[in-house]
Amino acid sequence: MIALALHFLYIGLFSIGGGLSAISLIQAEIVDKLGWLTAETLVDLMAIAEMTPGPIAVNAASFVGMSLYGISGAVTATCACILPGCLISFLISRTNDRLRKNARWQYTLKALRAAVTGVIVNGGLVIVKNALHSGGSGLIFLSAALFCGGLIAYRRWKPSPMLFMLAMGTACGIVRLVLPQLLAG
Repeated sequence: MIALALHFLYIGLFSIGGGLSAISLIQAEIVDKLGWLTAETLVDLMAIAEMTPGPIAVNAASFVGMSLYGISGAVTATCACILPGCLISFLISRTNDRLRKNARWQYTLKALRAAVTGVIVNGGLVIVKNALHSGGSGLIFLSAALFCGGLIAYRRWKPSPMLFMLAMGTACGIVRLVLPQLLAG
């Protein structure tokens, strides 16, 4: 459990820019380095973390901790993930008036914005790569077609987000569960 806390302290400290930037760190630490989760499980976990209320990184930490050690793991991973952000926010809030006028600080923030954009794009690419490798080629094509169709439908008709998620979840469930059985039999 100490290893879980240390890894989520690391993720919390270096996921600058929010939860989306934490995706690539979670992939690198929890999936690639430690093998605690599979890439497919990470994709599922991120989908759930995105849908549930609260920050993505905190939700992901809770789910990883829960899957590894139960409730105590969820609490440990969540606390470890938010601790660095809380401390950094506290320190910045104490010095914000002086830092706001500091040109070096402003340049640092601009550089961080660019870096965060890159990390978030990388996190998105990690999710796409893992999603593409989690099914057969027919499922990949159908999933991509479902995604594109859903995106077009959402942009055009702007349905209720809850109804849209329910409809897309149902459609994805049919594609992932029912269709392979129909094709096999």
